Amino acid sequence: MSARSKKGRDNGDTQQHEGFVFGDNGAIVVERGKKWAAYDKNGRLVILGYNRRIIQEYADAKAKV
Repeated sequence: MSARSKKGRDNGDTQQHEGFVFGDNGAIVVERGKKWAAYDKNGRLVILGYNRRIIQEYADAKAKV
């Protein structure tokens, strides 16, 4: 019998998805484990990193352009 469980880790405390509001052109920021990812309104990855504040600021600046 193996010592490791075949089950995945429970990430119940992570933020899986922020709601989308029609007319909102801002980026969606999602936490994946220790990393944060920002996606544009079309679902394309804008930036990926470890600091949520930096990710949010970069994504907001990119959306204004």
